[in-house]
Amino acid sequence: MHWLVKYHLNHPFMTFYTYIMAIIELILFTYPIRITAKIISGVIEGGGITADIKTDLLFLLGLAGIQVVVFFSVSFINEVLAHRITTDMTQEFFESLQYRSLTYHDKQNVGNLMAMATGDTRTINIALSPATRFQITVLTIWVLNLINAFKVHWSLGVIGIVIVILFYILTLRYAKKLAPLANTTRERFSGVSQVTDSSLEGIREIKGFRSELWAKRRFIKTNNALLESEIREGKKSAWFYPQLLVTLYAAILIGLSLFFASQDNPALPSVTLENVMVISGFVLMMIGHSEELDWAMSFIVRAKASADRLFEIIYAEDKGEFLEGSNFLDEIPATLEFKNVSFHYDNSEQNVLEEVSFLIRENETFAIVGGPGSGKTTLTKLIQRLYLPTIGEILVGGHPITQFTNESLRKTISTVEQDIFLFNDSIMENIRFGKPCASENEVIDAAKYAEAHEFIEEMPDKYNTLIGERGVRLSGGQAQRISIARALLMNPKILIMDDAAAALDAKTEIKIQKAITEILKTRTTIITTHRLAIISRADVVIILDKGKIVGIGSHEKLIRTNMFYRRLFEQHFELPPLEPEAIESEVVDQ
Repeated sequence: MHWLVKYHLNHPFMTFYTYIMAIIELILFTYPIRITAKIISGVIEGGGITADIKTDLLFLLGLAGIQVVVFFSVSFINEVLAHRITTDMTQEFFESLQYRSLTYHDKQNVGNLMAMATGDTRTINIALSPATRFQITVLTIWVLNLINAFKVHWSLGVIGIVIVILFYILTLRYAKKLAPLANTTRERFSGVSQVTDSSLEGIREIKGFRSELWAKRRFIKTNNALLESEIREGKKSAWFYPQLLVTLYAAILIGLSLFFASQDNPALPSVTLENVMVISGFVLMMIGHSEELDWAMSFIVRAKASADRLFEIIYAEDKGEFLEGSNFLDEIPATLEFKNVSFHYDNSEQNVLEEVSFLIRENETFAIVGGPGSGKTTLTKLIQRLYLPTIGEILVGGHPITQFTNESLRKTISTVEQDIFLFNDSIMENIRFGKPCASENEVIDAAKYAEAHEFIEEMPDKYNTLIGERGVRLSGGQAQRISIARALLMNPKILIMDDAAAALDAKTEIKIQKAITEILKTRTTIITTHRLAIISRADVVIILDKGKIVGIGSHEKLIRTNMFYRRLFEQHFELPPLEPEAIESEVVDQ
């Protein structure tokens, strides 16, 4: 409640106007009941239309105009308020996810988060406008009805109080029974979103393996589970049993009023025809609004379930969170050192890296090689401080990496990932991604270095060409070159290329190597690759196996002395002979 109130107080005028005017709006709607009752009573009892009755009729016409203005303004401002609040809520939800650690995101399901950002916020929007306002309206009409009943006779008011208490007790019990069904429905809606998201993400695999029927059955199963949950919730929502109490109260109130009006007994309350009509009008208004309370309550219960889910994500503990430093990296030499670094992911106790130590000097090219699962990519993520070491320390420029701000660290370090992610935007904006203020000439220069300019110029809209979701309209090699251009545009001191040549043909790879040779001489470069042509150009090569360093040195040295290193290439290349000590070492190892 404090969380929701906070959002309302961000828009104080609209909040107070909506909820105060909702009460005033209903009060205005009660005046026609009283005046109409007075007019009818006057005509029947007085025998004609008097000057007072004409005045009352004109007043009704003027009041109708005021009611229209009030109703429109309250409805409009309430709708704007609901959209403002859900927009604020969605923004806070998005921002909370943006600043969470990768450890946190590793455990999240994108489809579920998308369902929250769209479906859950929409449910809250409907609850805020008009369901919450409608609850206030129902509460107001009950209060006005009780005041009117007490004016006629205290006994009618006491009966009304008893009925109101019972009505709200039953309504709360009804909401309590509806809540778990609403929670289940929201969870199953997320399940449908998850299946849809994964099916669209993997549409190429589904087509490639001819698994359309499997995907269809999977979706139908999840969608039917949602349908079943919605039907159960609908049954419970439709059976709004507190309404029976309202109908009973209406019958008692009108029946007693008519009974009192028909008796000429001084011991009984004096009830006039006008009193009966006013009570009847209030009761009919109360019945109409109370019937709609079923709809409002069901949306409020659903909104609570949705708000709980959003609140849980926004304020959830992030076990992988770590404080960034306060120092800037700008003037520090681009050296990198690992000191006895071990690391394991949060969901596993097995180390991915174990006691890794090495030093990369400024402007050196450092190649990391190893088989699948050896820890190469994890090592590059630690350099970017996307994770922190479980044990050990990483130094940049001789200082612990934890001392630097994220902004300065990630401006200094640029990465070309093996798994490329491009946004559904133009080529120009994708290259500018890390440096939004870059000029068009800077973008073109970066594209030329990455051997991307030529194929971009051949496209219909050149640099303004939209590339589709995840770059679907580009080949793997084209996407790779745009990713390289994006990294080079940032002009980083430390460049990480995580198997960046994987999607390139040999000819393009050679072109890029030649183009960026001079660039690599002026920055510290870490390359993970299996391409011997790239590895052989590195100043230092490190060999990883199951998270441990099993060799470090120059390519020329390792190819002659390290059996593990030779095995990576001996099937594809003719290698120089082993040095005697390496052969002896191999025999001892066996």
